[in-house]
Amino acid sequence: MKVKADKATANATTAADAPGNKGRQRRADAVRNREHLLRSAAKTFLDEGPRVTMEKIAQNAGVGVGTLYRHFPDRTALIEALSERAYEVVVAVAHQARESLTDEPLGAIRTFLFGVIERRDMIVLPLTGGPIYPSQANDQARQEIFRQLEHILESGRQQGHIRHDVNALDIMLAGAYFVRRLPNLPDAPAAVRRQAQIFVDGLRPVSTSLGERALTLTELENAWRRRLGKEDV
Repeated sequence: MKVKADKATANATTAADAPGNKGRQRRADAVRNREHLLRSAAKTFLDEGPRVTMEKIAQNAGVGVGTLYRHFPDRTALIEALSERAYEVVVAVAHQARESLTDEPLGAIRTFLFGVIERRDMIVLPLTGGPIYPSQANDQARQEIFRQLEHILESGRQQGHIRHDVNALDIMLAGAYFVRRLPNLPDAPAAVRRQAQIFVDGLRPVSTSLGERALTLTELENAWRRRLGKEDV
């Protein structure tokens, strides 16, 4: 019996040491390490602002700066990865909100806001304090978020549940406000969800009109382009 057990152990060790298995393990380790760096970098950007150094990001991640550069050759590559990851998160939340749309459009808006609040540690975007990173993929992601939210709003307008003088960018801006950290706030997630619910209730139709017109997505993106023309990312 001992001979069979020793043989089984040897076979398992040989299989684990096979080149294919070693390669898969290395790839899995690389994915885990990259995700750890992105999570730590996201927190550092949100805590310390868009001009934080690569050295500080590496320090907060508990690695040498060389390890950070092996995954992200330069600061631009890191910002690109953080932006794409954040937009993927928000697009997924926007789709979830639209899919939750039934006879209560305000509930779908609440789903969106609560969703980004829950994932705020992952959302490093220009409106939440992250750097501006222009790319076609990011442009398309913003447009997709806008479309999903505008569909929800239009459903609410038609049903008479949502006021007519708000647009999808108003919801996106609100989400950015709620994602930003407020210092020294006890039980921050619950307090922020409460503020989000107050905002959602304010979307109901009323007899008064808002004093300022809504910004458009085009105006926002044009403002970013003008800013990029004056300073580095």
